[in-house]
Amino acid sequence: MKASEQLVAEHQAIKLMLSILEQICQRLESGRDVDTQHLERILEFIKVFADKCHHGKEEDLLFPALEEFGIPRDGGPIGVMLVEHDTGRNYVRGMT
Repeated sequence: MKASEQLVAEHQAIKLMLSILEQICQRLESGRDVDTQHLERILEFIKVFADKCHHGKEEDLLFPALEEFGIPRDGGPIGVMLVEHDTGRNYVRGMT
């Protein structure tokens, strides 16, 4: 498996977990109970897998490689993705 294919597979896993989180949020909004351990495990997945592992690979390896090929960090897709990573981290801090 190529590194880029691994990142795509990781995106799919993250999207699946976000879909599960959405369903849990809907349960909470409708007044139904949710096992707090499920929420804790989702947060752990996001913090460890999505942020440290996946975002770490993008920020430490992919983005610098893209810059070497002439894709600008500022004003380009790399900068947008970095802002999205920071936004996600802020959401997780709020959820925690």
